[in-house]
Amino acid sequence: MGKRSREREKALAMGADARYGRYVRFACPAHSHAWIFFGPLAVGMGWGTAVDLMHIFKGEGGMWHGWFAPFGGLMTVFLAYCTLVSRIERRAGGPTPRLYCFQLGVVVATGDVLRSYRWTDLTIHLKAWRTGSGESADWGTRRTIVARDGSVVVVFPGNEPDRAGCYEVEQLHKAAMRGPGNPRPTKQ
Repeated sequence: MGKRSREREKALAMGADARYGRYVRFACPAHSHAWIFFGPLAVGMGWGTAVDLMHIFKGEGGMWHGWFAPFGGLMTVFLAYCTLVSRIERRAGGPTPRLYCFQLGVVVATGDVLRSYRWTDLTIHLKAWRTGSGESADWGTRRTIVARDGSVVVVFPGNEPDRAGCYEVEQLHKAAMRGPGNPRPTKQ
């Protein structure tokens, strides 16, 4: 059993012991689509470097007077690192908080420490942001989850993809704050 599955089992057990209800989802602000951009670049740069080295070893000379191969090798390593960095940040025992969300609470894993909170003991602060202008504009909503003692539990910066789970975390919090006696508003 790997470290990730042990952490998940511990979190599920903590949620069951605290009677948080049904496990709903995993959420983490470190989800990224970086691999979609950097992965193909790393493959292309690695291929170009290999072709250049093949020409150098055949005695035909390299591109850019022999400078492409070392530059391409460094860029391939850098791009491969960029492809894997979000996966590394999300790993069990990593620095980024990982949230195991239940109907009535959440278990937060940061490093090797697991803490559990009821949704009613947490507050979510929303702040809309916008940078740039015109076609280069970027915007989002920063979600900061704060414990009752004022400590910041996790921050979703607002530029993460949907699979990071920040919207679902907010909806679980809202549902728990409404309580079981208050029906959900109907969609029109």
